Amino acid sequence: MDNTTEQGTTAATTQVSRLDFDIEWPPKHAAAYLVDGAAPLLVDCGDPQERAETTIQDGLAETGNALEDVAAVVVTHPHSDHIGQVPLLRDAGATVYAPQPVLEQLERDEEDLAEGVRDVGRSAGYRGEAIEREVERAQSSLRRNRRLLAPDDAVAFEFGEPFSVAGLEFEAVHTPGHQIHHAGLLTELDGERVLFSGDALIESFRPGAIHVGIDYGAYDAVDAFHRSMDRLEGRRVDRVYPGHGPVFTGYDGAIESTRSALEALTGETFEAVTGIGPATPMEITRYRSGEVRYPAQLLDTLGALGTLEGRGRIQSTERDGVRYYSVMKASP
Repeated sequence: MDNTTEQGTTAATTQVSRLDFDIEWPPKHAAAYLVDGAAPLLVDCGDPQERAETTIQDGLAETGNALEDVAAVVVTHPHSDHIGQVPLLRDAGATVYAPQPVLEQLERDEEDLAEGVRDVGRSAGYRGEAIEREVERAQSSLRRNRRLLAPDDAVAFEFGEPFSVAGLEFEAVHTPGHQIHHAGLLTELDGERVLFSGDALIESFRPGAIHVGIDYGAYDAVDAFHRSMDRLEGRRVDRVYPGHGPVFTGYDGAIESTRSALEALTGETFEAVTGIGPATPMEITRYRSGEVRYPAQLLDTLGALGTLEGRGRIQSTERDGVRYYSVMKASP
């Protein structure tokens, strides 16, 4: 655990300590934050692996706390590397807070999810058994997340409305793109305006435009990410605590670099369509990225294709449910 900031020296000082969790996929780590005080709270809580439980217990011990001292867990978004230890903390007595749409999403009917995965997966270029593997993966993730972040055992908060947790007042900013119901959490600590940004704003790299996964809405991911930057832009934020990468103070620069990275993705995707079109999203992803090792590579492509088509730069045709993209032909 790193003590990321210790503002001032008085007894009223709020200490924010970082817990780093090892995960199996890039960027190979995830962060949660302990806001210590009379009623300690955690923002996010690592992945579901047993080693993550040890990370939390050891990190709490370093600050003189035990599991039962944690009053609350506030969730930024329902990816497993951020909600993995919710059951551990909930069973120890912590109250769990999550965005209202996240809790609603976790109640989704599995067959409805399967329909979305099949339609969008087919449109992207998946075939046969590959589509059914994606259906099983999506349903398995839904069941896992529903078990970790049990909707009936969590307190909902709304985007754009202040809410109080353990003596702190937060504003939840709706920041989709990486995840459709993602919340950026703004609060004030000892006169400093801070943002717990989850995976919506990271200084050192652009998070993947995962949004909904392979499901209805996948082609809106990049536009959604831009809307997140619109909502964050123009606010005074002195320090950002992200879900990956280092804590940083260059808030405005991170917004600008995220926008630039999204435009770079869109430009690379346009070049790929120009190079091989008409082509499926899967073919475009391979052309752009080489071997497709992670779903996020395809999901980036789907979001970029949606943005490009919305801007009138490319067009798609559909055959047997599969989309084929090509550069928009100039009007005669």
